Amino acid sequence: MVFFRFETRLMEIPFTDRRPLVRYFAHLADRGWEQYLDFLVGVRAHTAKGDSIAIMVPARHWDDGYAYAFYRASYMLAGRRVIPLVSPDDRIVMGNLRQATYLAEWRHDLPVDQRIVWSGAGGKLVRRR
Repeated sequence: MVFFRFETRLMEIPFTDRRPLVRYFAHLADRGWEQYLDFLVGVRAHTAKGDSIAIMVPARHWDDGYAYAFYRASYMLAGRRVIPLVSPDDRIVMGNLRQATYLAEWRHDLPVDQRIVWSGAGGKLVRRR
């Protein structure tokens, strides 16, 4: 009886091109953050393993986007130390900035007297003095 209820479409799944679905769901996850992934790829290209990088984005609350930015950066910048500037209880921790060699600013502008290492995809990578 089980043999007659076997769905042959299940056999097609491993051979189906799922790239359109992956792009669709990735777009949903990154809504409003479309350039952020490209920005992190640029940051990765201009830093080395072992570097410490503080992340600055427009979101100032952990649950309103900073957690997404921090964890996405931690994944994309594997091998580097990603330092948060916002704590899970929504406190801004500028003291963490002293631990960072670089500051990755996405959609955020700080004074221009800093040494800009790279800029693109809506942000810039700044080497701290």
